[in-house]
Parts: sequence; structure tokens; C-alpha cells
Amino acid sequence: MTDDRTGRENIDNRADREATNGPSAGKGIEDVDLLLVEDNHDDARFVERLVHERQSLRRTDGGTPMIEVRSIDHVDRLADAIGRVRSKQPPDVVLLDLMLPDSRGLTTVERMLDGAPTIPIVVLTGQDEPVVGIEAVRRGAQDYLNKDDITGEGVLRALRNAMERSRTRRELADRNHRLDLLHRIVRRDIRNELSVVIGLGDGLRESVPPAEVDAVETLLEAAERAAELTDTAADVIDVISTDEVGSVRDLHAALDAAIDRVHAETAVRVVVDPTDTDVDEPITVRASPMLESAFVQLLSDAVDRVDRPDPRVDTTIEVTETSASVAFTGDIDGRFGTHHDSATEPMAGRSTTAGDGPSDRDPPRSAMRVGSYLAATLFESFDGDIHVEREGDGPRITVTLPRAPCRTAGRSEE
Repeated sequence: MTDDRTGRENIDNRADREATNGPSAGKGIEDVDLLLVEDNHDDARFVERLVHERQSLRRTDGGTPMIEVRSIDHVDRLADAIGRVRSKQPPDVVLLDLMLPDSRGLTTVERMLDGAPTIPIVVLTGQDEPVVGIEAVRRGAQDYLNKDDITGEGVLRALRNAMERSRTRRELADRNHRLDLLHRIVRRDIRNELSVVIGLGDGLRESVPPAEVDAVETLLEAAERAAELTDTAADVIDVISTDEVGSVRDLHAALDAAIDRVHAETAVRVVVDPTDTDVDEPITVRASPMLESAFVQLLSDAVDRVDRPDPRVDTTIEVTETSASVAFTGDIDGRFGTHHDSATEPMAGRSTTAGDGPSDRDPPRSAMRVGSYLAATLFESFDGDIHVEREGDGPRITVTLPRAPCRTAGRSEE
């Protein structure tokens, strides 16, 4: 490519416009308006020719591209480019040279993103500038192309991928914003209103006639259960929006904290067998900070309907080179993990009953209680599984998680 510098040039191939205009990604051909920011006249024409020739070849050989560049608008200064992206009809994607008369280097990317943060950018670099291209992507560009190795297919592929990545990022940001709003409503607004109901109901205990005490107790139980459900719903939102799945977690620390919470909220004693593993040596697994909550929800649902004096759940831990398993036995609801308990569903593993072998049909998640749903969702996100077997007077629940290398001697690693 030559080094002849010129002013701006409008390059328009609108005669090639398809009859359909801009369908969503993945549905036919998507028409694209490209802004080419390049101060070298010959380089700009070269890019135009590559794109047109490749698109014409695809039409001739019957190929169906995912995008069709219907227009190329060429400018040679960053100021003009920023004006274009801020106009009423901005381009769909920008092909950006970093060395311009009014901006040079990586600051060109940053200034363009300041002008139009939602429009995807593909950077043009020189042959000896791969590090520059990588750094441009780190600063917000979607991709980069080497000028000396550029091809029509490469340009079209880079533009298509840049638009898809940008679209995915926008959708993810929008989803996280909505989840954050929902989280605040559930965790703060609804929870606060329920706290008022619980507080007022508690005060009514001493002032209502004896005949109405049962009604007040029923009201309080319902309000307290609703408060628990809002906390669980907030935890589910945390699970959906978390980006820390795959981090290294200390299994003992998470399990001990979960047992303490279950013991504080119920009459059930959860006892860990100390002979199964050395408790002083961390057992690290791949999970997220929600690992503790997963165990809490699983245990809470497992013992929720147990009506026995001094209930106890025994816990054993088994470790292999690739996995760590935690098994719970004892005073567990006998219906947990069976089709007779429509509120539960074994995740990933199969529920078995004595003599029956694996069950043929798992209940749908829509029929699960919220706690079981949260536990299943969490362990699934950790690439783990829950397996339920009938054993003696009650089920045996086994949670298996993938091991992770221990990077620290502490209980957990953030």
C-alpha cells in the first residue's frame, strides 16, 4: 500500500444495496454502513476494492455472507470521523487508521470511543505493530487488521465479528443493568416493606384478643417466609449476574460457614466427619463466592420438612485428584430428590430409589422450591452435580465439584 496523502473522499457502493435492510444478527444478510478513517487515498481505494471484489465473488459463487457492506464513507481526519459517528445517521462500524493528521497512536482509539462508545471499531495497523493492535483491543477496539496482510475476506470477517462482539457487550451491559435494578428492588424495597409487616405483626401479639392470636401467627409466618424468599431471589439474581464462576474456593471454609448458618436458622445439627480428610489442609474447588449459599439452600430444603426430635445430618468429604465430593446423610426429608417431592430436582445426577435404578423422568425446574432451584443453578454453574440415592431410612445427597489447584494456604482465595 502506498503513502499518498489526500483529503476526504466519499466512496459509495449503494447500487449494491440488498432489498432487505438490516435484519438482526443471525437472520439473513445484515446491511452495513462502513466508516473508513484513513488519510491515505490509495489505501482507502484499496480497501474499497477488496471489499467490493470479495462481495461480488460471493454473489457469483452463490455464497451467502452474514453482512453486506452497502456503503463506505471515507474521511481522512479524526475530527471528521467523530462528526460522522455523532450524526443522525451514524455508521454501523468503523475501520480506523491510528496515524491521522489530527491524532496519532492509541489515543486515536480512545478519542473515537469517547465520541461514540457503542459503535464497534476495527483498527488498521502496520506490519510491525501487532502489539499496538492488541493494545488497541484492550482499550476498547473490537479487532485489528494488519495493512500489509489485508484481504477482502479478512476485512468482511473482522467487521462482522466486531459488530457481533459489540452487540453482545451491549446486550450483556443491558442485562446486568436490569438485574442490578431488580436486585435493588428485591433486596431493599420489598425486603424493607416486609420488615415493616413483620415488626407490626410482632407488636400485635400482645394486643389482639386470644381468639385472633392464631391469625396473627399465620400472618407473621407468611411474612417471614416471604422475607426469606426475597433473600433467596436476590441470591438467584447474584448467581445469574456473577462473573466470578471458576475462581478458586476453599471447600472447608464454604461448608463450615454454610453449616453455621443452617444451625443458626434451624434445629438441625450438621456434623462433619473429621476422619475423612485433613481439615488443616485446604481443599480447593472451582466455584464462586456463592458456594456457601449453594450449600445453605441445599441443606435448608433437605431438612425443611423433617419432624424429628434433635435432628442430625452427618457430612463426609471424599477427595480425588480431579474432584471433591460432599455427602449428606441422616435426618433428611425422605421425599427429597424423588418424584413424590415435586419441589426438588436432582441437578445433573440422577435420582435413584432402592431397587429401581435411575429414574426415567426428572421433575421440571418450574416445579422446584426456590432453594432447590438456587442450589441446582449454582452447582451447575460450577460444573458440579448433585446425586441423590435412597439409603436406609433416608436419602443420601452427594455434591461433587471439580478440584482446583491450591494457590494459597488460606481458607479461600478471592
